[in-house]
Order: sequence, then structure tokens, then C-alpha cells
Amino acid sequence: MNIGAGLLLLPIAALSLVIGIILLKIEKKVVGTGIIIAGLLITALIVLLLTGLYDPYSSHIR
Repeated sequence: MNIGAGLLLLPIAALSLVIGIILLKIEKKVVGTGIIIAGLLITALIVLLLTGLYDPYSSHIR
């Protein structure tokens, strides 16, 4: 499940990073920086999901 969630978030993170860079180029610094920060946070979540360090579905296994 973690790999699937990570792969589903991957295009969202890539798209937000590209949009943020484009907005920085056209002088929308604050909005572009905010979107880049959001893309980096999503990328960090993807790394945690794909490596297995974060498992949101493990609470039901006891």
C-alpha cells in the first residue's frame, strides 16, 4: 500500500515543483516559493512512504 500511495503522489509533487519554478521565473516570488515548499514536503512524504519508514496502515495490525 505504501508504494502505491508514494507513486500516486509522485506526479503531484513533480507538477507542483515545476509550477513553482515557473512562477518564480515570472516574478511571483511568494506564491512560487509556497508551491515549491509544498512540493518539497510532498517529496519528503513520498520518500518516507517508499522506504517504509512511515506506514499509515500499520495501526490495525495488533
